[in-house]
Amino acid sequence: MKNIFKKSFLAAAAVTALMLWQEPAAAYAFNVTPIDVVEMYATSATPVYATPDLLSPVVVYLDRFTNVRVNGITDNGFFRVDLNGVFYIPGPFMVSQIEPAKTEKQKALDDLDDFAEAYRMQLEFMESYSEKFALIDVTGDGIPEIFDDAGREIYTYYNERPVMMYYSDNPITFYYSKKDNVLLGKYKWNKNEIWEVYNKDVSLLPWGQFKCVSTVASPYTGNAVAVSREYTNNAETRADIKNILKKMLSL
Repeated sequence: MKNIFKKSFLAAAAVTALMLWQEPAAAYAFNVTPIDVVEMYATSATPVYATPDLLSPVVVYLDRFTNVRVNGITDNGFFRVDLNGVFYIPGPFMVSQIEPAKTEKQKALDDLDDFAEAYRMQLEFMESYSEKFALIDVTGDGIPEIFDDAGREIYTYYNERPVMMYYSDNPITFYYSKKDNVLLGKYKWNKNEIWEVYNKDVSLLPWGQFKCVSTVASPYTGNAVAVSREYTNNAETRADIKNILKKMLSL
């Protein structure tokens, strides 16, 4: 009997010592300011918490652009949301509206200084073999492409740098049908006039390459106009390239 009492006493003492050693967990207190229900949207991998506490477990992650109904804001910056139950999302993960993705033209306008400098440097590099050049948007994205003088190279602007979309050792005459948004090429082979139809192919490069998809160009030749090299590739033109591009992008 004494042994049982002794063991019980020692066990109780051990539990008491453990309780004294551990710091008691502080209960999390928060205030919620109710608001009229508004619809907001999740950003990428938005965490949803059971309580407004970043140290609490994440219940689920929401996909980007998930619609969420918000009915309150906590004093520590969480949104109280209705997701078939009451949950909490940190404020920075939510947006009030979905911004449409910027077009390539919008990106170029936003980064006009970088765009102009990239084309200026590319044209300076080409000066020794391309006295003239063309600027024309032949992809339909609003970004004008650079055509060299000989009909061998085409460059476009992608990710803050000029990138090559077309190269050939054999010069051709380029035509463009704005109505059909089709780029054509014409050259002679064995005394025969050959027309080619090009499409933008992004299977290998993110900015795309011009590849011949057909030699049946007759449906487009009536609307196609030869690409004219109207710009002289000299220091004066390159110094004015920002204004030239701004005017083209603003149309």
